[in-house]
Amino acid sequence: MAEKEKYMINIEGKLVEVSPDVYYAYFRMERQERGQEEKKLRNSVVSYDALDTEETKGEETMPDLVAPGPEQQLTTREIRETLHRAVEALPRADRELIKAIFFEGLTEQQYALASGTSQQGVSYRLRKILSKLKMFLNFMGSF
Repeated sequence: MAEKEKYMINIEGKLVEVSPDVYYAYFRMERQERGQEEKKLRNSVVSYDALDTEETKGEETMPDLVAPGPEQQLTTREIRETLHRAVEALPRADRELIKAIFFEGLTEQQYALASGTSQQGVSYRLRKILSKLKMFLNFMGSF
């Protein structure tokens, strides 16, 4: 009678008998990992750790493509400053409404309750103020 074939894999230096399914899955996985390593070598893929020096980590040498560049930061700062100047030029009551809604995070309903007016009245005033700000900013050439 023919002897049954044994399927063995090497685990931590020891041969372990396994089922045929486990044997084939193990070697498919091993071959897939080898293929990925070969692809990395072919495409010159390098880990950030390979770029480490005593002074810096490799990941620190890579540019941050998500962070805004100096030009974008400057433009954003200029727009912010122009907007703050425009808000400061508003009458005190309008300025308080804008600050409460956009800087302090109050809702129109919360501001209406605090100021003793209706939510619709606050909404109407807010639209008017925003229209004034837009005209001012267009006049200043920012938008």
